[in-house]
Amino acid sequence: MRINTNIASVNTLRQLGKTNTALGKTFGRLSSGYRINSAGDDAAGLGIANALRADTRSLQQASRNAEQATSLLQVAEGAGQVVQGILERMKELATQAASDNTTTDGRAKIEAEFTALRAEITRVVDTTEFSGQTLLDGTLGNAIDTDTTVGHSTVLAAAGVTGASISGVAAGTYTFTDTAGSVVLSNATGTLTQTLTAADATAQTLDFSAFGIQISTDNSFSAGDLDGNLVVTGTTVSFMVSSSGDYTGQDLISINSMDMSVATLGIDAAVAGTTLATAADARSALTDIDGAISAVNDIFGDIGAVQNRMEFSIQNVDTAVENFMAAESIIRDADMAAEVSQMTKFQILQQAGTAVLAQANSAPQSILSLLG
Repeated sequence: MRINTNIASVNTLRQLGKTNTALGKTFGRLSSGYRINSAGDDAAGLGIANALRADTRSLQQASRNAEQATSLLQVAEGAGQVVQGILERMKELATQAASDNTTTDGRAKIEAEFTALRAEITRVVDTTEFSGQTLLDGTLGNAIDTDTTVGHSTVLAAAGVTGASISGVAAGTYTFTDTAGSVVLSNATGTLTQTLTAADATAQTLDFSAFGIQISTDNSFSAGDLDGNLVVTGTTVSFMVSSSGDYTGQDLISINSMDMSVATLGIDAAVAGTTLATAADARSALTDIDGAISAVNDIFGDIGAVQNRMEFSIQNVDTAVENFMAAESIIRDADMAAEVSQMTKFQILQQAGTAVLAQANSAPQSILSLLG
């Protein structure tokens, strides 16, 4: 019999320690609801579960994107229906003016309403917005071409220019001319220009409000530097409605840029045949209005097709989210019934181990009887 080393006590203490550790993990799982509370619980499972969670959150946002895109398209469609109604009234007026039973004085009154309705189309197009983005003037989805080589946005490479931004700018090339601190911006045809004064060696934002273009400079800017082009591109609007990894392809749903401006519809006042001064003019205007109605209907066709795609996209993404969450749950979540059973087992083992440890520690005392 030995008293310096109580092997029975050491062994019991080791077993009790294992029981306490296992019981602690069980308590952690029951309190958190997770089977994996640290990488040590299941390193491979944690990696898979984290990837699934990231995919789930991305898909949930994609579903929200699709819902918001649907709302955007509904706003555009609602305004388009107003434009359609105006065109129908304009066709009615043109039909009236095209008949020889209408007098010259009558045509003048008809044309007054016709002109006002055309102006209303412009107002509707210019004011239909979603989250600050104009929807029906053809600028939605347009972006600055960041290539600074010749033929592209060379102004971005000018000394002192730190950046550019656009708002409601049509696709095209815009030219800057800077002489002695006076910066002139003009469109490709030269029909629109705006001149601003730019201070040397100054951090500033040059707001060409007539275009919706802003240029930022820093302290290295000096007169004569701001020469070159700014190219705005964009013919489609894209919505991220999935998260499969093909982020520039199948994860996007696109729609052609929606343009219901009177110029694009072919009923601008500058276009021949859009007045009702004579019966011949009115008959010519009818042809233009028919073309405008057809163009608006084409846009409605695009909107309807994308809306239907969005509905199916939302259904697909929501199903994927459900399945991804189920897959993550299998890996990460604790089986509460099983954990309660484990907790009960380890609590009993803990109590038994504690009792046995007390017995093992008292066993050497029997040696005292040998000394009596």
